[in-house]
Amino acid sequence: MTQINIRFVTFLVFLTLALSACSPPPEEQLLADTTRLSILPAYRDFLAASRQLREATTTFCSATEQSTDTYTVVRSAWRNTATTWAGIQSLQFGPLLVDNQAWKVQFWPDRKNLIARKVEALIKEDEPIDVARVEKASVVVQGLSALEYLLFDDIAGQLSRYQQADSQRRCDLLIAASAHLEGVAIFLHTAWQSDGGNYAATFSQPGSNNQEYPEAKVAIGTLLDSLVYGLELIKRDKLERPLGLAETGTQIYLLEWWRARYSRAAIVANLSALHQLFSAGEGFGLDDYLQQVVDGTDLAKAIDQGFRHVISQASEIETPLFDAPNSPETLAQAKALSDTITELEVRIKKEIPPLLGITLSFNSSDGD
Repeated sequence: MTQINIRFVTFLVFLTLALSACSPPPEEQLLADTTRLSILPAYRDFLAASRQLREATTTFCSATEQSTDTYTVVRSAWRNTATTWAGIQSLQFGPLLVDNQAWKVQFWPDRKNLIARKVEALIKEDEPIDVARVEKASVVVQGLSALEYLLFDDIAGQLSRYQQADSQRRCDLLIAASAHLEGVAIFLHTAWQSDGGNYAATFSQPGSNNQEYPEAKVAIGTLLDSLVYGLELIKRDKLERPLGLAETGTQIYLLEWWRARYSRAAIVANLSALHQLFSAGEGFGLDDYLQQVVDGTDLAKAIDQGFRHVISQASEIETPLFDAPNSPETLAQAKALSDTITELEVRIKKEIPPLLGITLSFNSSDGD
């Protein structure tokens, strides 16, 4: 080897060492990329969709005559918002837990049909209906659940209800509830931003000065808890209980978004968001950490394949889950999906924590 080549190789060695010294520890990179590429975009999308929904309801109700076209736009905006909500529904930590923000977005399951009763009672009151009135009222008349009733109920959610002489208060509630929802989305989004609450830094920069996450393992454990919680929520509350898959009898009105017949689409969105949370997209996610830092290459690939499989299974269900009790084929598809989700959940819950040396706080007996 010539003297020039020796010097060049030596330079590369020093350069590699220097770059390694500048690189963050893999745990911090995992948390930073997951926050930047999975969590922040989910809150951003929820805010954008909520804003579009508020604008759509305002346009619809401001028209001289409410039309099928503008009503279709409002309903489409609601579906888009429900999809983006599915992207953050499983992130049961941080700002979402402050002052019951999740309940302000979604009151579910509604075991006693409270939504219909309380929404109709509010409409019959004499007090003006605005954002302040909705904020003061129960969470039952706030958020996507109340809006679903107002837009999709077989009686109360029909266009004709907004074309009657006494429909103004129904429209007032539609506007106020969507504006209140946008306010919740703004709060959640701002709480994660560096110029707001900066919870992104809290979550992605653990350390001795960080009271909530004094160690990276605590934050990574929170990520794993979210994955397990999300899968359990789908399996237990979105499939087993309402469809009677766990030998408990069908309780179809416990199904999520049953009025909008949007249950299956929300499950697909949930699963896609959980897959993104696991992989951090093109960033350094849990899958990369398992492969590059601990001896978990086969496990990472199996979980990735598992997510792809359950997303495909859910996407192939064509009949609305609300009609599943009358469709043996759909019921069989839902049962197969539930079983596969269980297998995926067990792998994440049982096999990842020992590899990472962490303990999960969530267990399947936890309620929602």
